[in-house]
Amino acid sequence: MLDNKKKKSGKGLGKGLDALMRSGAQEEAKSGAEKQTHVGMDDPYAGRHVPGERILLLDPAAIQPNPKQPRRVFDEERLSELADSIRKDGVQEPLIVRRVDGEYQIVCGERRCRAAVMAGLETVPAICRNVADGDMLKFGLIENIQREDLNAIELARAYKELMEQYDWTQEQLSEEVGKKRATVANTLRLLQLPELIQGQVADGTLTMGHARAVAAVSGAERQLALSRRIVENGLSVRQAEHLASKEAEKQAPRKKAAPPEKDPHIAELENQLRRRLGAKVAVRHLDGNRGKIEIEYYSLEELDRILEIISNR
Repeated sequence: MLDNKKKKSGKGLGKGLDALMRSGAQEEAKSGAEKQTHVGMDDPYAGRHVPGERILLLDPAAIQPNPKQPRRVFDEERLSELADSIRKDGVQEPLIVRRVDGEYQIVCGERRCRAAVMAGLETVPAICRNVADGDMLKFGLIENIQREDLNAIELARAYKELMEQYDWTQEQLSEEVGKKRATVANTLRLLQLPELIQGQVADGTLTMGHARAVAAVSGAERQLALSRRIVENGLSVRQAEHLASKEAEKQAPRKKAAPPEKDPHIAELENQLRRRLGAKVAVRHLDGNRGKIEIEYYSLEELDRILEIISNR
């Protein structure tokens, strides 16, 4: 298990919830409100947990949720489908819980717990483990990453909280969660979008691909305008990226056109006149054989001097 430093364990968070949590099995709770059994050769949970580990049968309605649960949105339709499955076949994977102030608190398995309540189950299998407060977010995130259950905004918030909690860089976080650094960086960038757009990503109105296209445009107003256009017109991710690219081109500062190179004969003529008159001279050659000569002066005295040279007085 990782501590609050930058030390590596050799295992990424996404590489095995069971392996990370198997250490520290805890025998708990001897109150009459719970039933207890042990994993044996004939037990339906054998092979997935430590032999002899205590399996508790708990009232799902009495289990407290994980206060660090990264998931904010629970799809009711999918919960209902899971409830139907549980009603038919039971809970196939025990919940992971911990004991806090005399109550059980979910570490992993909140969807199963909620679905079990919907299914009307009086008890669910659970395993009690010693899990520190600082590890609750980690384990909740591991479970959801493995099942790909988090929306992009929930994932971005969980990444940000993990980086702050463990003082990780993006590179360290990418190693721990088993994702490419670019993927982690793009996910975290979503938190810079306006709240309205973040809400659209969270509720599925915009996909992660749409959000990444919107994030490529600078300025909240332009981002909101682009997101509205995507939603109203039902644009695909490719179409959104095309619009974002065009918008970015508009915003890019245009380079000033370099002045055309002066004809070397004109330049030499200006130098001759400048040396002769002792003043700045510009020769403008226009269309055809027309043109004009501009001579700068800064006082009437200087003008008199230039006129004397020109008139050869």
